[in-house]
Amino acid sequence: MNQSIAFHTLGCKQNQFDSQSLRVRLLELGFREARKLESARWIIVNTCAVTNRAIAKARGEISRLRRLNPDAEIIAVGCGVRYQPEHFSAADYVDTFPPALRLKGDDGEKNEIGADLPSPHGLIPAGRSRAMLRIQNGCDQFCSYCIVPHLRGRSRSVPADDCIAALRELLAGGIAEIVLTGTNIALWGRDLPGSPTLIDLLKSLVVEAGDSRIRLSTLEPQLISPDFIAWCVSQPQICRHFHLAVQSGSPRILTRMQRGEGPSDLYGFLRDLKCSRPEISIGADVIAGFPGETQADFGLTLNLIESIPFDYLHVFPFSERPGTKAANLGDRVPVSERLKRAKVLRERDKLQRESFIEINADKSQDVVILERNRFGHREGLTSNYRHVTFNDDFQPPGYRFTVPIEKCGSFAYK
Repeated sequence: MNQSIAFHTLGCKQNQFDSQSLRVRLLELGFREARKLESARWIIVNTCAVTNRAIAKARGEISRLRRLNPDAEIIAVGCGVRYQPEHFSAADYVDTFPPALRLKGDDGEKNEIGADLPSPHGLIPAGRSRAMLRIQNGCDQFCSYCIVPHLRGRSRSVPADDCIAALRELLAGGIAEIVLTGTNIALWGRDLPGSPTLIDLLKSLVVEAGDSRIRLSTLEPQLISPDFIAWCVSQPQICRHFHLAVQSGSPRILTRMQRGEGPSDLYGFLRDLKCSRPEISIGADVIAGFPGETQADFGLTLNLIESIPFDYLHVFPFSERPGTKAANLGDRVPVSERLKRAKVLRERDKLQRESFIEINADKSQDVVILERNRFGHREGLTSNYRHVTFNDDFQPPGYRFTVPIEKCGSFAYK
């Protein structure tokens, strides 16, 4: 009997981790992973809900998979399904599992993929030199535009001892880079006894890291301080790369987003840091066309991007999510104007990336070796999150090393 499973994951690193976690648990039960989607008995699609486009993409992927493998049973799980299950009727199972795949304690009525916090907390994707260590799940901020806290719940932290134990297991597997993941990692510890902070956890993890390095996933700028960034920069085990959920440069719009007025002290520090350490990579998430955003507000966002400067941008035209406060705000920016502003931001993004490439040319970089790309070339990932491709005759001295880089490619951040 065909007992093969396959995964198709959409969305953020949290979704990637959730899929890997489920994969590990199912393989432990004796299922095998199909080499191709076409040969799988069950295909598990982990969906995203962050925008309308994400929901539409997930629906399209389910239809594509149905055509690709009409004999498979498709199981739709994750944030998108939990948010709008009515859009996923094309799947055989929606937010549930067939009896054969139910995990211990699962009654089949509902699954908690993406909303729970099961072990293992550290996972190594197959064949990788990098691993993910989930330190928390959920979010307490409830920004006016964001549906995620309603789907993943409030912040729950993995206790420090469990994080350290998971890190040790990853290091024992020869991992060269560990990515700390979570819905909002800056909230780590607030729900634990004594209310430790993220920097408390990091101080314990860098002691254990040895010759491996630690990369931070997205940080909320209003939850971190200049001292936090300065300490991270001083630690050789922490990657020279910070990705911030900036969203807007306008204090008025940030207030409407329920994100305060913006951490001006942090941004001032980052400007000084980029002047003295231009090789440090700082990226930003930005929303274009939030309700009430005027041209003046948008101009403040452009000014902030250029003044630091950020080295790359992830741009999101505002997308109404029913169930959030922003979905009911007045002063809507027309969709055409949202897209126009998003285009301006993406053009700025291209210029910032090109500038950062020039800054890093002909400099030695801290590199972790990756698997070969689809052309058969050996690749690496720098501490400041650039992909590099090595000459065919290059022999890496180890999983992590410092080497002069003649040219740098595009940003690897997804």
